[in-house]
Amino acid sequence: MPQISLLDCTLRDGGFINDWQFGEETIHGILTGLTRARIDIIEVGFLNAARPFDKTRTVFPDVKSMHGLLGKRADRSQKIVAMIDYGTCPISHICAADQSCLDGIRVIFKKGRMYEAIAFCRALQELGYLVFVQPVSVTDYTPRELSVLLSLVNDLSPHAVSIVDTYGLLGPREVVSYFAEFDRALAPHVSVGYHAHNNLQLGFAACQALCENASERAPRRALILDATLLGMGKSAGNTPLELLAHWQNAGSPDRYDVGELLATVERYVLPLGSTPTWGYQLPYFLAAAARAHPSYVEFLKLEKGLGAKEIFLLLKHLPDEQKLYFSREAAQKLYSACMQPPFLKR
Repeated sequence: MPQISLLDCTLRDGGFINDWQFGEETIHGILTGLTRARIDIIEVGFLNAARPFDKTRTVFPDVKSMHGLLGKRADRSQKIVAMIDYGTCPISHICAADQSCLDGIRVIFKKGRMYEAIAFCRALQELGYLVFVQPVSVTDYTPRELSVLLSLVNDLSPHAVSIVDTYGLLGPREVVSYFAEFDRALAPHVSVGYHAHNNLQLGFAACQALCENASERAPRRALILDATLLGMGKSAGNTPLELLAHWQNAGSPDRYDVGELLATVERYVLPLGSTPTWGYQLPYFLAAAARAHPSYVEFLKLEKGLGAKEIFLLLKHLPDEQKLYFSREAAQKLYSACMQPPFLKR
């Protein structure tokens, strides 16, 4: 069986819901709950030099500003990590790992910046951090581009590289196919992660398929599964952590304290809104079906008042090169060009 680790990213990915304004009590409560539940890796937020330090938010301008949150860590049985969206936090804001409260840093980047991002990852390695390579939207890579990326990653030899399904397009078979590519290309010691979005409600099923396939194909390859409490995250959200923990406990009883997770959800996550503002919603299925940024759907629905069928048809006309990056100008141009009688009659 492969070694399978659960990584919680509620305080980072979940922060897209509330601009990372969790509040001190909730931040500490979530961290305490995840620790007591024995979650293997906890992601505590973003590092972003443009955001001033605010103890109520989980976006930090530098590593040292995290020390007040995490304090001195005598127990290193769980890994604590943060994420950098490449280009938002210079290396000068990252202290050496032996002076840090973090064990590792995850670096997310778009494919057009892969070379610079990998060089940045190398600089983090030299500071002593575990490095997690997080390429945005692997489904946008051609086979050739993916081969180049994995070659760069293998040369870097990081702690892990993830299959990042930004649009939530991957089902069980597709995830298994990507894993096969990653497994063939990477050295045995590099862990493979999976970060699902739940636009098609397939995140949990895809995680199960990945683990089962890895057990047969690559039993020594370590896996890291990303999840959030109650699936909290932008648009359709993420794979729910409590579901993965419960499923993992079936093969290793009491590895995770699911009751502690449920208590943390009830006390700290549910009060963030009278009803969750994430989860399966028709607009985000439309975004996934069109392989387009969810903000295009939000623009066309909320600002232009279009219905689901109109948005579905209109997004087919959005050029591929504009789908990954939301542009208000492109969205307005698309709307103006397509909302004519021939289009409306379809």
